[in-house]
Amino acid sequence: MFKKLASLIFLLDSLAIGLGAFGHGLQVRHLHAAIDRFPIESDMQSMIYVVWYFVSGCMFAFGVTLLWVWRRLGAGDGRPLFVAIVIGLLYVGIGAFGLVYRAGDPFMAFFVALGGLLLLSGYAVAPRASANVSAVRL
Repeated sequence: MFKKLASLIFLLDSLAIGLGAFGHGLQVRHLHAAIDRFPIESDMQSMIYVVWYFVSGCMFAFGVTLLWVWRRLGAGDGRPLFVAIVIGLLYVGIGAFGLVYRAGDPFMAFFVALGGLLLLSGYAVAPRASANVSAVRL
């Protein structure tokens, strides 16, 4: 039962990360409203938008990748867990940095929560190595 709950949490977390790309991308209008009125060099302004959409694409790619990891974990293959760990640590790290850098902005805690849930649920869902394995392959 616990493993099924952890699997559901991993799945929902993966979907939230992937679908967050669309929420992020749609928020660019607020970015336009905030910075278009300032005399920013056009090269810098256009780069901000390129990076903004790149981040949205990364979020979508993370979500799709995590869905693949979820399927592999469900099939008993623990090898892709490493990918989820990297993404989870990135979310926790960026969220923690954002909490400090943005003076406790509660939105940044959402990233910590997404990453933390991913790490915890991924660990719970991952298949355990067999106890009767006698040698480690290098």
